[in-house]
Amino acid sequence: MNNRKFTVGRLLEGILIGVSTLAVSSATSLASAQVAGGFLETPDTAIARPALSTSQIQSFLPQRGAFKFPAPYNTDAVRLTNATDCAGADCVNYVGYSYWRNMNNHVGQESMLIFLGLDRSRGGAGPTLMELNKSSGVLKNLGPLLPKEHPLSWSTGEGWYFSATLPTKLYLNDGPRIVRLDVITGQMQTVADVTQKLGSGYFLRQMHSSDDDRVHSATVRESTTYRNMGCMVYEEDIARYHFFPITTAFDECQVDRSGQWLVIKANLDGINGEDNLIVDLRTGAQRVLLDRDGAAGHSDLGHGYMIAADNWANDANTWKVWDFTQPTLTGKKIYHNTNWNVAAPDHVSHTNARPGLTADQQYACGSSINSSTGPHANEIFCFTLNGSESTLVVAPVMTNPGASGGDDEYARYAKGNLDVTGRYYIWTSNMGGSRLDAFIVKVPDQLLTGVSPPSEPLPDLPRPPPPPLAPPTLEPLALTVSNEVLPDALLWHTTRNVAVSSNRIIKTAGCEGCADAGAISTQRVDSGSATLEFTVQSTGPLMFAGFTKTQTIPTAKALMLGLRFQSGIAEVREKDVYRASIAFQKGDRFGIRIESGKVKYARNGVVFYTQSRAASYPLFAGTSHNNIGSTLEHLVLMTDKAPKITALSMREQAPGALEVSWTTDKPAESVVQYGASSNYGVSSNYNATLQTSHRVVLPSLSPGSQVHFRAIARDSSAQVTSSADMVVTTPSW
Repeated sequence: MNNRKFTVGRLLEGILIGVSTLAVSSATSLASAQVAGGFLETPDTAIARPALSTSQIQSFLPQRGAFKFPAPYNTDAVRLTNATDCAGADCVNYVGYSYWRNMNNHVGQESMLIFLGLDRSRGGAGPTLMELNKSSGVLKNLGPLLPKEHPLSWSTGEGWYFSATLPTKLYLNDGPRIVRLDVITGQMQTVADVTQKLGSGYFLRQMHSSDDDRVHSATVRESTTYRNMGCMVYEEDIARYHFFPITTAFDECQVDRSGQWLVIKANLDGINGEDNLIVDLRTGAQRVLLDRDGAAGHSDLGHGYMIAADNWANDANTWKVWDFTQPTLTGKKIYHNTNWNVAAPDHVSHTNARPGLTADQQYACGSSINSSTGPHANEIFCFTLNGSESTLVVAPVMTNPGASGGDDEYARYAKGNLDVTGRYYIWTSNMGGSRLDAFIVKVPDQLLTGVSPPSEPLPDLPRPPPPPLAPPTLEPLALTVSNEVLPDALLWHTTRNVAVSSNRIIKTAGCEGCADAGAISTQRVDSGSATLEFTVQSTGPLMFAGFTKTQTIPTAKALMLGLRFQSGIAEVREKDVYRASIAFQKGDRFGIRIESGKVKYARNGVVFYTQSRAASYPLFAGTSHNNIGSTLEHLVLMTDKAPKITALSMREQAPGALEVSWTTDKPAESVVQYGASSNYGVSSNYNATLQTSHRVVLPSLSPGSQVHFRAIARDSSAQVTSSADMVVTTPSW
């Protein structure tokens, strides 16, 4: 990949090689000390301004370069592209979405870098880099980001974005990978690869990164079916993956700009529209914001808060801010207008979010296109997040939704985004014609903030994470404990020719008299003490149980520490070598205990044989069955290393949904199995975040019904534990 030399600051010195310089005829500067134009309105004073006609647009628009919008806007702008960039065709792709930055962090630099997608299949050069001198207005095309032989050179560039802090780094999705491209040197670095967490057969879309480039999120899709599987989060500084599988109608997920909060958008309750699952990645706490309560559809995130459209609000086009650091989620209205016949704004960008400020001290900008006329219906405008609803009108979008430019209706939406300073807004417009082009307008933000500093401020480093959230103030439901499934019950990794139900395992198929049936545990023992216990429920058939070295269904010889049962006699067998024996009856409980360099074998709590040697790890619990009907019950595996589950409770989370919560003494992943009996049959969404505070929502439950459930936790060493079988009766709702 060819290196470029870039004239911004001291990043690289020298001259531009092999690039074209696009002269600007206008003397207008985009970096004047006091930004011109713009005006303020409120919902009560906003008026409807008709969309500009094609002839009006052509009267002030240059072929390329700087210009000024006519009254009443009077703002400074620049045209970035024209037909010569596309061999006369319509090749400029829309700029992605409102939360992906097309402009780099240019603070303290003479020029800014701009990334655009010029579609190769429609006459463009592929993803392309431009440089705009903020003082002189000189625009330079630095050429394609990737060589023609690179597969991504055919990409539209949708979902790519500049780092908030690294001026030359651009994030790209490349199949299962998130990669970081240096747009000057051409060097490409793999940031995350989902195959390391989930294996092959997946690819990533809709990436996001925290402003400090530490935490990244992406939607995971199946390669063969393109089905959305859930959300991946990667902590780059500690090389740790999380995966949040979503089985309901999943849309997307986004990590906030601080890297602490994750918003997952999906229809979680199966009714109304899209809901939000909000996850505190630092503590693992989860909360659900339902669509009818204001859950985000179109949205953007700041540092610990979300700006979102509330489709259920009483006022037209209501947008609210939701503060994740508060113990209850309550949206504060920050924008609305008075016309239900227009959508304004369609999309909002808060890529200018500053970590050193509260939401009340900041603003966001949005844009919209409409066939109807109404306040802000076809304009770029900004508004404060403090609830005053002071609105800054910046510029017309210049797009005619009925004109052909932009290929389709979705591409014509003016989904622009802000730079890190909030003073430059980029978007695409068809100008009422047959092609889409890209523009930047200077935002006169001092009208909103009252501050016009002489230079653009550097974004602050991320602030420290807030204190843990308070637990929800919900009354727990009454729980009862069933003895059908004991605490620390064995979870089966693999079974063959056996039926497993209510912590009972019985051979039901295969060859009578053959060692072709059994099971192997999910749990493993890597060190320390461990006890395997079970109850024998058949005295005649031949069967084995004990510890084995590998996670495969064991034979008699594979059991390192085992018990053989047949015709009322229990024999201690280690690698099928006889050690001792004892008579037994149906219902006797046996145990194999590993502790302090010894292995003890017990019947009904009384040790009948001790082997004085240390165990060799790792160990898995397994059973082997020769005869149909051979049965073991109440199998448990207790270790001193596995997480310990305490404070288990269940609360009403919403009508038809219950929240199970518990704590563990060490960070662990979590899942809940539940159903009408202790056979369960349903599993909750698996939470791969290692945490000590666990909350899992069980949706779509019937009113007044009995629900069995158990909580399961697994730590980073694959040590697994489970709660007892718990029973609760759901409210009548």
